Amino acid sequence: MDAAQAISLVANWIRSHGLDYPTEGLAADRFEAGWSVYAPVIVDESDPMAFLDMPVGRSVFLVGDSGRIEEVSSSVPPQAAQDRFTTQEIANAHASAGSDEAQFMAEFERAFHQAAAGHPPAVSSFTVVDGSPDEAAIAAEASRLLEPIAQQLAQLGPPGWDRLSAEFAFTVSAEVAQLWFFSGDRSAAAPVPLSIGELVRHQRDVAAQMPAGPWWRLLLTVTNRGVLTVEYDYGDQPFPDDQLLTADHYRNDLAAYPRPRVPVWLAGYVAGPAAQGRDPQRAAAAAATGRNGVAVDGVPQLADVWARWAALSAVYVGVRSDWGPRIFPGHAWYESDRRSGSVLFVLPGERAVLSGGKWDSPLLEAAYNGGRPLPDLYSGAPAWVTDSVLNTRNRNGLLTFCLWWVGGRWHRGATDTSGELDVPLPPVRSFDETVRAMTSQTGPGTDPACAALLTAIGNGGATAHHVAALFTRVPGADVGAAVNQLSLAGLLTA
Repeated sequence: MDAAQAISLVANWIRSHGLDYPTEGLAADRFEAGWSVYAPVIVDESDPMAFLDMPVGRSVFLVGDSGRIEEVSSSVPPQAAQDRFTTQEIANAHASAGSDEAQFMAEFERAFHQAAAGHPPAVSSFTVVDGSPDEAAIAAEASRLLEPIAQQLAQLGPPGWDRLSAEFAFTVSAEVAQLWFFSGDRSAAAPVPLSIGELVRHQRDVAAQMPAGPWWRLLLTVTNRGVLTVEYDYGDQPFPDDQLLTADHYRNDLAAYPRPRVPVWLAGYVAGPAAQGRDPQRAAAAAATGRNGVAVDGVPQLADVWARWAALSAVYVGVRSDWGPRIFPGHAWYESDRRSGSVLFVLPGERAVLSGGKWDSPLLEAAYNGGRPLPDLYSGAPAWVTDSVLNTRNRNGLLTFCLWWVGGRWHRGATDTSGELDVPLPPVRSFDETVRAMTSQTGPGTDPACAALLTAIGNGGATAHHVAALFTRVPGADVGAAVNQLSLAGLLTA
């Protein structure tokens, strides 16, 4: 390939991508693996201050002898950019030797350019509403920077791949990159080179200038026909465990890129145990102040809550459901399908602790994003209300209610948390509510059997026969496991 051919390829590439970059008067300099093509900048050498007018970070196009084009910034040392490009060209040549991969990649790149030509950028996550021209330009630049990332990822795939999926979880101080290639019903993971990580980091820095701020996860899907789809994850839902960084890294990121609002779950995660932790030392010190808790009405007696929770657990276990409440030795557990949940610990001496969290709690939203204090959940709590008997949400600053049973009634801290109970608790607020929830699993016509079990529990006469009667309309029910739930709760008559 000669200089004229390299310049022609770059000019066509610029036009197909709609770049604000000249296509006339381009120059080309030869290096080991191809040509460096750029628009020369004419500077008045007689003016000692003319260098201040020279553009910084203008694009330079590296064109390999293979025909591959990579856009780099002039702010990157030319030799470093050319060395990296040459290394990639050599790796591509080795990977394609003796196979059809070179032809495949050439076709992929042509398809990618064709898919982009004459169409708006593939990225739809950036929406500028009544924004300034600068914001629109930043959004366009962030979108454009995704294309070289997709192209370089595609070069890492095995022969014949159909689709790739790449997921990046980044902060300013740590990052996770995962890449998979799919072909039919087969999939294969592939490592992501540091050079691609640098491109992703740069793209995130550019995206950070948008009103939404920098993404925390970038999800890319690319087909072998060059179709790119993009999703930016700003933390509306918790991140997958294998892409969740330690809290320190999110603190560093928030320090570098302050945000007007942080998702409540992430704000709690960053706050950590210091926000709502209650170790024995802290609990004892707080209890020594002599304050009293607030008596709570509207929550059933401890015996009723425990009995209804256990009956529901027996039903859900009996129908072999993965959802629903459960009884474990000494405590009851429940997680809803709406990311809310609670636990009830029953302690010796007629004591208990009921605590949990509501996913979309206005109390936490006001605290983490509205400048209000966290809800006062422990004021007046006895010293035995500690981390060991609290819902684990308190370790991540997401606890929204805490009740303790002592002296024959429920108590709470200073904050009124009555609005936090409906979703995190299983349906145990009334006898009829629990029966309805049971029959939703055991089927029509089982209301009498469900009511009979609850009544027998209340009278201290529940038997395995009462449990078995629940499942007459449930083929294959695990009656033994259901009976065991009531036995663990101490509510089954021998």
